[in-house]
Amino acid sequence: MAKDKDYQQLIHTERWLRLRRDKLTASPLCERCQQQGVVTPATEVHHVTPVEDGLTLAAKRRLMYDYHNLRALCHDCHVQTHVELGRCGKAATKRRNEAQVRAVVDKFFG
Repeated sequence: MAKDKDYQQLIHTERWLRLRRDKLTASPLCERCQQQGVVTPATEVHHVTPVEDGLTLAAKRRLMYDYHNLRALCHDCHVQTHVELGRCGKAATKRRNEAQVRAVVDKFFG
């Protein structure tokens, strides 16, 4: 689960809940399972480009609410996707935080 406070606020908005519902309605089957020839109901929505990658709240909002940044997945595929991306656990959180700090420093102090 994401630790970013902006993400936590955005994920609980009515706008997100509607977008999530719309994505699962349009794509009721897990997109990753389908690529492997398996039929599994989609129960979760994954952001392809993580919302936390946005440096500002406006950038995070763009990523959060971009329909084309979403994939409908089953729970197992969602977990596996995060594992493959190295986005699980304390070490991954530490790496993400360090990368964000570097990005801000580069952007503003280049």
